Amino acid sequence: MRMNNQTMLRIASLMTFLTVGVLAFGQTPNINTNGTVNSADYSRVFAPGGFISIFGSNLAARSEVTTSYPIPRTLGGASVELVSTGESIPMWYASPTQINAQLPYTVGASEGIRVRTSSGVSSPDTISVVARAPKIFTIDFSGQGGAVATTTDFKVLTAANPSTPSGTFVLWLNSAGPTNCSPTAGQPSPGLDPGSQPCILTDTVTANIGGISSRVTFAGLSPGSSGLYRVNIVAPFIVVSGVVPVQITVGNVTTQANVTVPYRQLGFYYSLLGGKSVTGQTLNGVSGGTSALAFRQSDQITWGTAGLNAWTNDTGLNSSFSVVSGLALTLFNGTTVVYDNNGIETNTAGNFYNNANGPSDTSKPGLTDMFSMSNYFPLVFAGYFRLAQSTTITKLTGYFDASGNITLPFDPANPYVKYRMNIWQNSPNPNLPGETGNFTGSVFASDNAPGTFSYSDTGLKLVSSVPNAFPKPIYRLTYTLASPLTLQAGEYWFGHDASVRAQAAASSTARSITVEELSEYIFSQDGPRKDPVRFSLFGQEMLMEDSYQLPEAVVVRPSSPITEQR
Repeated sequence: MRMNNQTMLRIASLMTFLTVGVLAFGQTPNINTNGTVNSADYSRVFAPGGFISIFGSNLAARSEVTTSYPIPRTLGGASVELVSTGESIPMWYASPTQINAQLPYTVGASEGIRVRTSSGVSSPDTISVVARAPKIFTIDFSGQGGAVATTTDFKVLTAANPSTPSGTFVLWLNSAGPTNCSPTAGQPSPGLDPGSQPCILTDTVTANIGGISSRVTFAGLSPGSSGLYRVNIVAPFIVVSGVVPVQITVGNVTTQANVTVPYRQLGFYYSLLGGKSVTGQTLNGVSGGTSALAFRQSDQITWGTAGLNAWTNDTGLNSSFSVVSGLALTLFNGTTVVYDNNGIETNTAGNFYNNANGPSDTSKPGLTDMFSMSNYFPLVFAGYFRLAQSTTITKLTGYFDASGNITLPFDPANPYVKYRMNIWQNSPNPNLPGETGNFTGSVFASDNAPGTFSYSDTGLKLVSSVPNAFPKPIYRLTYTLASPLTLQAGEYWFGHDASVRAQAAASSTARSITVEELSEYIFSQDGPRKDPVRFSLFGQEMLMEDSYQLPEAVVVRPSSPITEQR
């Protein structure tokens, strides 16, 4: 969300409730008609212990904000009273036109609210109180739009700091209802001190993010705050980037509609090429029938007709890729390397992945990423390899670009990722993987061969010729077999990919953009950075940094099967 100075000041003003004004001497306080509202969305829905905002005139002698616990019951020369008992309630902020206060947890179903100053007492504003009225705080306090959602260390989520699949974020709520404690309004909630337990909501709490049910790991009063609720949510897997709707249900009451959180889809998985010649191999990496690379896909909208539901080796690679030996692959029998077309494990890779002081990166085969994600814009690359003799294998290793795309990074540890490895038989006419009906290998498939995936940093990097370019770490993806596999002498095709859906996607959506278009959109908003805004949301300190924004949620897709580093 790109914010100008005026917007930043407005947010700071709203969230710290710092307005200015001086009460006209001798004027009786006046609450506007229906001027007492829920502080989160300015509705007339209230629950015990919730924050209320009172709007009117002559409400206080001066502007003043609470700075410590216990929360005072007189502020700015004013107090807020319950008509039924005459009790003064805790006040967070006071000004001539607005007061923020907290209802007692013992408030009745119907209650009159009045403001008292040295100049008199206002007429009461009668409110109705229900057991629970969960409302999400929003950035502009309108009750709609961007939610006050943060990381667990209280940094507000923005497009540049979004929620991502499997990540935990915190939604901040008002008036969510009873907990397993007996809290006192104006006093900090337990849970910060050693041995003390936080107050947990007694009703079942569920979360819905982008239309998908999401796991809640905590729901209750925020420890150390008074009356402020937090809900910790594990983000689901969603294939969109941009703002997505969010709602919380407490018991049978759901928060307001049209509230959003920024979200970024999981980045793309790119496999890497092998550049070490293997004796006896008959194919190389150039385009056409002699190519050591092939791909198939099932998403015509994204990829067109090339490779659609059938393997093709017409990759479009130029003659400089004649040194490519398929996808980088190392096969092991125990600790012994029994096949190697890359030299990464044997320290014989040379400068294949290093283009320092070299020509254009686009002509350097070792700096080329091969998109490979069978169920996420489904396309899988396979690399040719030949075994001169019968070979027993206990471990297979492929290699991927760990940085992925900087704009849309890939997280190799993400629990939504399901890695796959496959080996296909060679079809001699033309030289292509044997047709198997989908992305599953006809000779070997990790989906049905027991074993364990692991990944690690090789220590090597893709090094660009561009000065000061960020070197991209090369990671290995290894599948350790539960039982040895023996491959007979012959020609095969090998592939590895990251599957992130149970079912393959049929196609991309019309509302999709390429990752390059996303980068350009971000760059177009990349003006002078603003200083972070620090604010207090009813006692909880938060930090909001400058950001860009997307006008709507979109699906970001790769621009091509092959991405040459730039």
